[in-house]
Amino acid sequence: MLFKFAFRNVLRNKKRSLLTFLSIFLGAIIVGLASGWINGMVAVYQNNFTKYQTGHIRITTEEFIKRQKFMPVDELISNHEKLISEIKKIEEIRDVRERVRFGILLGHKENTVSAFGIGINLNDNEYQLKEKLIEGAVKKSGIYIGSILAKKAGVKVGDELLIATKTSQGGLNGIKLKVEGIFKIAMMYDKNSFFISLADAKKLLKIYNGTTEIFIYGKNIENSEIYKQKISALLPPGILAQTYREQLGDFMSLMESMKGVYIIIEALILFLACFVVINTMMMAIFERLHEIGTLKSMGMTDRQLFLNFTLEGSIIGAAGGILGAIVGYALIAYLAHRGIDFSQEVKDLTIPIEYVLRPVIAVKDLVIAVLICIIVPTLSAMIPARYARKLMPAEALRK
Repeated sequence: MLFKFAFRNVLRNKKRSLLTFLSIFLGAIIVGLASGWINGMVAVYQNNFTKYQTGHIRITTEEFIKRQKFMPVDELISNHEKLISEIKKIEEIRDVRERVRFGILLGHKENTVSAFGIGINLNDNEYQLKEKLIEGAVKKSGIYIGSILAKKAGVKVGDELLIATKTSQGGLNGIKLKVEGIFKIAMMYDKNSFFISLADAKKLLKIYNGTTEIFIYGKNIENSEIYKQKISALLPPGILAQTYREQLGDFMSLMESMKGVYIIIEALILFLACFVVINTMMMAIFERLHEIGTLKSMGMTDRQLFLNFTLEGSIIGAAGGILGAIVGYALIAYLAHRGIDFSQEVKDLTIPIEYVLRPVIAVKDLVIAVLICIIVPTLSAMIPARYARKLMPAEALRK
């Protein structure tokens, strides 16, 4: 009966109730979109870094880590094929990749630009090279160059390039390869990187028995520390395994801190929206003082009066919050499917971030958002409801 009574009172002033509903509704949509956007950005950064830079686990020599800014090609993991075979036997290891990186000056005709070469398995790699090519096709050999780097160097598909660099033995070596494709993957790679096959990279660098880096991907990134412990037991002295968190260091901590700050901001947005509930309920109480006095005189208890006004506020707030959360979730789902192209905004970044960002929200996030949108307006409605409860019948009738 109290719920029915409260619902009828909500409809007594339809315009004011509608404005309150819209305030909570829009606040819930903003909170939902912000949450999805923040989760999406964190997911993109984490996925891109682990896919392209760190793996879930990376294996190198200890000396390589000290000099990794210079991409040393003389710090090699010996007998790597046997080690890779043993790692693949570990339960929940999804993939193991070998990679060789090196820096060079890339020259074509009058143009000379600094670039990074990456030796990979051209037909099966984490960069999804086949899908990312905008010109050309993947073959057994050749150079596959970033779209921005190709423009800077004046290179097109079919051109032959001479690549010369320092070898693992300290000398110089060079090979000629044809440009077989131009890719568009992520800003950092498109600006200054090219791919060649592992065989060509090792031939160029004179690496005969070993590799510089091994990247491991598990089925669940959250279990990276467990994978590391199992892998470390297989490693010889001088060879080190690091999780993506260890490699990212302060950057990962910063990302997690940013997520916490944004959650606080979202809560403040919803809290401010709920001030409208407080305002609406206070106006309703002042308009119905004689009615409150009459109801109390007829036997309505303080508890019943408190519950009545709390229910009135929570009905408006919960209706707006639940619908706002659902609409926000639907918008996030649409944006996640469509993606948002930030190619112009991220063109100066030197981190491996892709051009299209997608918001992310899980069903559990929607459930949490709905619960918050029910609880917060209800708590807000309790503030004016307490004032109504404290009124004495004679005082209410007199006012």
